[in-house]
Amino acid sequence: MNRAPINQMATNDRSTISICVAILLTFPSIAHAIEADVCVYGGTSGGVVAAVQAARMGKRTVLVEPGRHLGGMTSGGLSAVDIGDPRSVGGLTREYFTRLVATYGKELNWGQPFKGNGGPATGGAYSIEPHVAERVFDEMATEAGVVVLRNARLRSVRKDDARITKLVTQDGRSIRAKMFLDTTYEGDLMAAAGVSYTLTREANAQYGEQYNGIHYTAKYAPRTGHEQPQANGRVPGGQGVWDRDFPLDPYVIKGVPSSGLLPLVSDGEPGNHGDAAPGIMAYCFRLCLTTDQTNSRPIEAPDDYDPKRYELVARFIEACLANGDEMDLRWFSKHDPLPNDKWDFNTATFGGNLPGASWEWPEATFDRREQIAKEIENYHRGLFHFLSTDPRVPQKVRDEAGRFGLPKDEFTDHGGWPHQLYIREGRRMISDLVLTEHHTFGRQIAPKCIGLGSYGTDVHEIRRIVKDGVVAREGKVAGGRGGFGPYNIGYDAIVPKPSECQNLFVTFALSASHTAFASIRMEPVLMVTSQSAATAACHAIDANVPVQQVDYATLRTRLIADGQVLQWEHGARKTPRTSVNAADLPGIALDDDEAEFTGQWVRSSGLPSWIGSSYHHDANSDRGKKTMTFKPTLPAAGRYEVRLLYTADANRCSRTKVTIHSGDGVNVVSVNQQDPAIVDNVPPALGVFHFGKGQSGAVVISNDGADGYVSVDGLQLVPIEIARDERAGRRSSGYLSPQAESRDASPSRPVGRK
Repeated sequence: MNRAPINQMATNDRSTISICVAILLTFPSIAHAIEADVCVYGGTSGGVVAAVQAARMGKRTVLVEPGRHLGGMTSGGLSAVDIGDPRSVGGLTREYFTRLVATYGKELNWGQPFKGNGGPATGGAYSIEPHVAERVFDEMATEAGVVVLRNARLRSVRKDDARITKLVTQDGRSIRAKMFLDTTYEGDLMAAAGVSYTLTREANAQYGEQYNGIHYTAKYAPRTGHEQPQANGRVPGGQGVWDRDFPLDPYVIKGVPSSGLLPLVSDGEPGNHGDAAPGIMAYCFRLCLTTDQTNSRPIEAPDDYDPKRYELVARFIEACLANGDEMDLRWFSKHDPLPNDKWDFNTATFGGNLPGASWEWPEATFDRREQIAKEIENYHRGLFHFLSTDPRVPQKVRDEAGRFGLPKDEFTDHGGWPHQLYIREGRRMISDLVLTEHHTFGRQIAPKCIGLGSYGTDVHEIRRIVKDGVVAREGKVAGGRGGFGPYNIGYDAIVPKPSECQNLFVTFALSASHTAFASIRMEPVLMVTSQSAATAACHAIDANVPVQQVDYATLRTRLIADGQVLQWEHGARKTPRTSVNAADLPGIALDDDEAEFTGQWVRSSGLPSWIGSSYHHDANSDRGKKTMTFKPTLPAAGRYEVRLLYTADANRCSRTKVTIHSGDGVNVVSVNQQDPAIVDNVPPALGVFHFGKGQSGAVVISNDGADGYVSVDGLQLVPIEIARDERAGRRSSGYLSPQAESRDASPSRPVGRK
């Protein structure tokens, strides 16, 4: 007689039990109250990973999902997976993606970084179909013996002092457990448990950050004269044609504010750069579309479609054509290939994002969330219909848009449209450790590491508003992290304050500032944090201690044994960078963001900045057409030493033209930016000039006649008496010693940074 191996029999028995329990749990009258060791609320990618980890560690585990599907965005349309550096990802996350791509006969090289193609480094092997991703999540949960409750919306939470005792769903089911994990995008369980959170973009001053609060980035400032893209759809410097900002008139009748704002433009004041403000990143649907006509259904316009709603898009098209753009569909959505003639559609300046519609979502009821999701869906359907039919759209764009349809074999219970809205940001817990830019940029190292983050600082726009008479995208940031490699995510960022809850982990709505979360928020990273949280939950149960008292040394040993990556071992880890804020320097110091720009300058963090965490360069292009102008406001008239801050490198301009307008007239100085920008901890002087009180002068940096990259990090004007004391060593300049940067190059052949 043939016999199955014992371990296979155990697996089959466990799966059978899980299926039987799941069937019983679909009838509340039969299984009204559920007892478990670990309750995971939120069937996102991280929720599944957390539940599988807890079950594999021998705990009775229930996964509670408000909707019908498992996997969140990883199975809900985000099919071209963003990771950062794959070498920073381990554990069940690595197991999941390895298993996923194996269904296509592919293997992932986890030991190699992604390769760039004139833009961010991405991994095409990670591009998968949504229905396959969901199937793998379902299989892993079933195999581990996880009990899955679907359509189980949270109604209330019961607590005994600082411990959750019971979770109750809207249909009357209750789950008692020793440990709870909130793996929702919104932080719903956390909020119901009375844990502190925020929906405010913190002021830069709160944590000493650079990109938080109200934010306007020169890279996305409305302007004309955009460069033409290369074959990959990106201009020199890496910016895609899907991110083009023109000075568009926002009014129904051009130039007439009294005619009212166009649709897609929000009312409100621009505000002050860096101030605290409400608002979260724009949401969208990540569409999975196909060009296979045998597997395609049309993208139907909403019943209330009105082309007038897209008048702003028509004006954008006018501006692109006036700029000389030969437009195609990429201008409205970066789209990446998937298996079987499918494509992952992202968003753009005018793509799937609907700024402002997301603000209400995190604290909205489930019914209201359905309405918001439908509003964003209708906007996106209408935009696609506009692009494929409106005569104001270039024929090439119309033809390309008409090629794509919704796959019949994806999201079959939702008409081919994704069932998951892209919740880029929800509530963020406020715990004893708040991760900030200082952590993601490597200026501080979070203790008790439970996983690594490695993506750039990626903030989608918060508002589309009127600033200086034209439409501006406020809050948009897309850049690096100062060149720092993968960074620690600390344990204390996923547990609440002890006084608020002692048996809860929060892994998606974890404790982080707005802009730090913009780097952390990638799905694989949140899967990693969720596995670590589940492991800690099991340890807390076994030791009978609050989550805040789990022994980290023991936890770390288990995480490493389970394949989690907690230490970066690929090359020397760079020295954490210390940010110098302009306000902390003597005299008048201005960061590069405070300049007025002409031409297209590129924000970069490829080298350490002297002021702030990034700088600008001219992309070594359009010589004579780009300037940065500083107009300092001086508290008193006097003689000031003028200093230009820049990032020196072998590929820099050796004769950067700087024009100084002062009480002494107009003076032109040439700066060799291949030379150090700081000597003996003090920037070299461009000269001493007399300036009147107030905004009486200006300093202009130009790429006219440049023979390399022109770099600008900031400007400083120092009263001559203070400058003399600094150079004599009688007082500190406020600058730190130069940061040594490791370079992957032969010492005899340095690699230039941009």
